[in-house]
Parts: sequence; structure tokens; C-alpha cells
Amino acid sequence: TTDGGTKKQGRMEYESAFALGSLVGVGDPNAVIRASTFCDEMGMDTISAGATIAWAMESFERGLITLADTGGIDLRFGNAEAVIECLQMIAKRDGIGNLLAEGSLRAARSVGGGSDAWAMQVKGLEMPGYEPRSLKTMALGLAVSTKGACHNRSSAYEADFSARVDRFSADDARGQITMDGEDFSAVLDSLIWCKFLRKAFDDFYGESASVFQQITGYPITPDELKLAGERINNMKKLFNIREGWVRDDDTLPGRALSENLVDGVGKGVGLSHDDLDMMIASYYRVRGWTFEGDIPASKLEELGLDMIVQNAETTNV
Repeated sequence: TTDGGTKKQGRMEYESAFALGSLVGVGDPNAVIRASTFCDEMGMDTISAGATIAWAMESFERGLITLADTGGIDLRFGNAEAVIECLQMIAKRDGIGNLLAEGSLRAARSVGGGSDAWAMQVKGLEMPGYEPRSLKTMALGLAVSTKGACHNRSSAYEADFSARVDRFSADDARGQITMDGEDFSAVLDSLIWCKFLRKAFDDFYGESASVFQQITGYPITPDELKLAGERINNMKKLFNIREGWVRDDDTLPGRALSENLVDGVGKGVGLSHDDLDMMIASYYRVRGWTFEGDIPASKLEELGLDMIVQNAETTNV
């Protein structure tokens, strides 16, 4: 790409191509690379940036955001220069960038007019480039993720891309698959290993325990390592419970639950509230949580987390 006469080299990455390309209607690869490179230089997340701009574009086309709000920027889908300008304004928190820097959920709450309906986020985190209506395990993974719509918390899409499940239909086996993926991912993160190593092991927990022991000298069994992943995800859930998150927060945007896909291999496929609720219930069940998503004392004791909760209550943390 050329920026002000200076040649720059960039690369195309899937999530960035999705969020700063197709999601905002931009088909020029050079424009996508420019936008992605700018985000990298500014330390901005490309998924959240692109999804928030997409929300703003739909709001603009629906008349909720005007030219006066954008400072004269024609914020319609497909305008590559508008995407670049918005990113620059977000980085400076200048003009409409000050609103968009808050993310799509807060921006929608500020603008109103029902614009939260097209703020594609979960728990305030914008959704990645995996279609939940045609990837049912991924749908569950995004809904129950403790940090919001993060595909890396469970890598649940891997099951959908395999022959293990029918990705177009929902069933109660997805709870176990999602839990296993979350615990596996938590261990990978804790070992500070790249998730792209996930297919490099014949026996992940066995080999990981061996490597851990050789590096640290600390004895640990494969089962203990696997338990560590479960403990981590329960601790994350405890944090969310303490901060007031409830079962209703484990969900997907209304659009994903009310509109079917209109084209592609998944044409006509949708995801109902009932199907998502069924999968969430299966996930809570295999986690050993209550129907409402709370963690019973017996489960905390089983995981050795009961003393942590007691100490937190004693110190009002």
C-alpha cells in the first residue's frame, strides 16, 4: 500500500479482512490492508473497530446518525475512505470517533432508536467472523464466554468444521464440547502457548504435563493440568457472578436469534431462542452449575475453590 508517497507492507489476516472488509462492505484488499495496518499501529482491535463502524454505518443508513454527527463523512457501507477516517477519529477520540471508541454497545445506548438491535456484540465485546446461525457449537461458545464474543475462549468452531456434529442443527452434546474447548484453551493460555499449536499434540494434557515438569521441575499429572483449566474457567465465572452477570447475559444479539441466513450454503438456516437455551442448559449441566448459571458450594469444594470464595467474602473483595 502507499500512504503519502511512502510504501508500506502489510498482510491480510482473516478476522481483519472480515471486520474491515466484508462486514463494512469494502472489497478493495488494499483498503482493508491500510485499515488493518492502521489498527495495528494504534493498538486497536480490528474486530471491535470494524464491527463498531459497521454498527455506525447501519445507523447512518437508517438516519439515526447524520452527516452533522459524522463531520460530513458519508458513512454508508462500502465507503473505504470513511472506514479509514473513522479509525483515525477513534484513535484520537475526535468527533464521532469519541462515540465509536466506546464500542458498539455503549454507542448504541447513547444513540438509542433501537440501534442496539444491530450492535453485534456479546457482553460488550463485538462478534468475530464466525456465523453463529450456521455454526451451532460456536454459537454456544460465544454466548457463554465469560469475556463476551471471543472465538478464542473455546475454539468451538473447530467442532462445527469437523464431522463431529451437524453444524446447522443444535443438540445437547454441544455443552460438553464447549466446556472441553474452554478448559483446553485456558491451559494453553496459562502455558503461554500459541493456540495454533493445538493440533500439534497426540496427547495434549500428557505431553503438556511432561513439558511443564521438565521446564519448572514441578510435578503435575495430566489430570491435574486438565483440572487447572476447569478451575480457571470457574474462577472467571465467579468474577462475572460477583460483578452482577446473570443467565440472561449468556446470549447472542437479537438479530442472530430472529433472522435466518439469506444466502450461501446456510441459506434459510437460523438459530432460535429455544435452541440456544437448550444448549446453554446442557453447558451449565456439564459444568456442574445450577440452571441459572450459579456455581453451587459443592462444585467449588470439588475444585478446591471454596476457600477463595470464603476469603473474598471475609475481606469484602
